[in-house]
Amino acid sequence: MDTQNIPTRCNANPKMVPMVLSITGNLLLWTLGFATMSVATENNPQRIVQEFPIDPSRAENLQRWVNSGHDTWCRSGNLVAQATLQRISPEFSATDTELASLPAETKQLNPNKVIYTYHSLDGHTTYRITVVRYPSLLHSANPKDAQVWLPIRSEKIIEDSNTQQPSTQNSAT
Repeated sequence: MDTQNIPTRCNANPKMVPMVLSITGNLLLWTLGFATMSVATENNPQRIVQEFPIDPSRAENLQRWVNSGHDTWCRSGNLVAQATLQRISPEFSATDTELASLPAETKQLNPNKVIYTYHSLDGHTTYRITVVRYPSLLHSANPKDAQVWLPIRSEKIIEDSNTQQPSTQNSAT
């Protein structure tokens, strides 16, 4: 018996495997992309803005009060922002503020206007407190670099996947 050893060849195209892998990879990336987009659309932060009107005569009286040695913490923008945070946020009591007393971000818009950003301990709420020094109080400040800082705006940003529409609320206190 004569047997011949004939090598058999696979008729599969060598370009087929990379093409199948490419299609599979693209489908995977598309699936991840759509999943990410659906998560991003569900997470709309809720914004609550509160403006604090400033009465010039009350600001002048506060400056005189601080000049006479009372409440000297009003000369520090950070301390004024912390006091405002305690006033507007029930979750920040006097003891909790020490844990989050340093702002996560400080943005100085000009020498007389600063925005302090604080985060709640659970990480779901962000507070932005804007404080200013009014140039009109410069003549009554003693010494001249001891002007008081005044809060003019607070913004509460709640990051929650259950919120649907961001809302803005303006109120005067």
